[in-house]
Amino acid sequence: MIASRTILAIALLVTLVLSGCATAPEVRDQQRRAAGVNVELGLHYMRQNQLQQAKSNLDRALQQDPGSAQVHAAYALLQERLREPELADRHFRRALELEPDNAVARNNYGTFLCRQDRLEEAEEAFTKAADDPLYSTPEVAWTNAGICALKYPDEELAEQYFRRALQQNPNHAGALYEMMRLADENDRHLQARAYVQRLMEVVDPTPEILWVCYRAELALGNRDASGRCALRLKNDFPDAEETQRVLEREARGRR
Repeated sequence: MIASRTILAIALLVTLVLSGCATAPEVRDQQRRAAGVNVELGLHYMRQNQLQQAKSNLDRALQQDPGSAQVHAAYALLQERLREPELADRHFRRALELEPDNAVARNNYGTFLCRQDRLEEAEEAFTKAADDPLYSTPEVAWTNAGICALKYPDEELAEQYFRRALQQNPNHAGALYEMMRLADENDRHLQARAYVQRLMEVVDPTPEILWVCYRAELALGNRDASGRCALRLKNDFPDAEETQRVLEREARGRR
């Protein structure tokens, strides 16, 4: 009886061990899937500015799949929002150690570095991300590199990067906007008008776009066109600061 019980116990132990070995990959897959869900939830709550809930989800994701670049990259974004730059930097670096070819994470790291005024490191991160042939939106990284170059400030370098972005995607609104703004600030009115026209083909006009439109057309002597831009500002954005500027200019012109 004792012998049979011993044999039965050994058999059960062997069964449990073998069962555990068989399900271990499944458990890991479940953990990875759960971590992915928590990352998505964490990012969702970050977009809603519910940072405490985001932290709860991303803490769980980090416990469930500590070897995931996606988890570390999301956790880094959260730590930046929580004003913990050292932790953010650590998790960005860990994400890139795990996946050196993750261009999205590298671009996000560049954005973080730029905000920290680590401009040379940011430029390196952006250009490396943009040069990755597998990165589906290199124009985003080139545009970010240009925006960061303006912090030096180096407008010439910034324009080079914005042009690189537009070579990749001629309709990229971010690069078109920055080129429009630079042209306007430097009184390159013909160029500003061209970028306004291109921008208005891909995005709905904002008060700033219509203001540049008004300024450029007025400087080029196109009063009818400038009037149309002014009218749209007044109709669509009556309370905008740019609309008040137009009204003030028109009032001065009537004196």
